[in-house]
Amino acid sequence: MRSLSAIGFVISIIGLLFACYNQFAVIPFLADLNSPDTKSFEFPIYLTEKYESQQSLVSILCIIIGAFSVIFCSFVYLRKRTRMTLIGTIIGFIVATAGIIHSW
Repeated sequence: MRSLSAIGFVISIIGLLFACYNQFAVIPFLADLNSPDTKSFEFPIYLTEKYESQQSLVSILCIIIGAFSVIFCSFVYLRKRTRMTLIGTIIGFIVATAGIIHSW
């Protein structure tokens, strides 16, 4: 059970890293590309489409990883109540919520 809880915790941390990448790298760059100064050029339109598709892909990955982490860690938490599985469940829920919010 200890190895299963560690696997679930690592999965939730990986999802948290994806969510942070989406929040701090992709979304601010999209906001800069959507400014009125760069709206009329052809190259920013291509970049905007590229980063919007990247944002949706990372958001879907966050939802999948977060949901898997919540399910996996909560099942392990029901068997053996450890802090690692509780923290993994909470982080997985945060990652899934961030993925849902960013996918809009």
